[in-house]
Amino acid sequence: MLFLDELAEFPRNALEALRQPLEDGAISIARVGGRIVFPAGFQLVGTMNLCPCGARGDPAAECLCSAARLAAYRDKLSRALLDRIDLIVTVPRPRAQELDGASGEASEPVRARVTAAQERARGEPLRRSKQANDLLSRAVERLPLSARGRARVARVARTAALLAGAGEVGAEHVAEALSYRSPTELGAR
Repeated sequence: MLFLDELAEFPRNALEALRQPLEDGAISIARVGGRIVFPAGFQLVGTMNLCPCGARGDPAAECLCSAARLAAYRDKLSRALLDRIDLIVTVPRPRAQELDGASGEASEPVRARVTAAQERARGEPLRRSKQANDLLSRAVERLPLSARGRARVARVARTAALLAGAGEVGAEHVAEALSYRSPTELGAR
């Protein structure tokens, strides 16, 4: 796992260098003396604020970033890089009552669902329903969704269906997968 905290603070060229390993699971280095390929299968987890000052999207704070500063911040993440990221989720700052609330679901039931989904994934591939295919086609037409992005949405939808124990990938699974694409706050480039 590669965890990059404050993703947009990394130099753009460093982030762009992650594209090939994210896609291929390997790093290729070419020099005068030859070319060598190293395995580089990893899971990328990144965090970032919606703006440089960190206040954007927070109802309790005021963002003071200029339009130019926001654009420069967003431009650190190219569409090509975002296309290679399966899940992009906006998480609002928790409030005091949420932090004091009951804890979430225990790990054991989650582990059981994941294990069952992994077993099902080894079997017959799930087919997408007609409604799921129609929704995926409409999404390609209406959203900034590339061919690579479409394939990622289809894969995430399949995972959602497997975790739900469904017999096929339905429109609700595609809708869930689409909700994990680039949030509008990052801008559609």
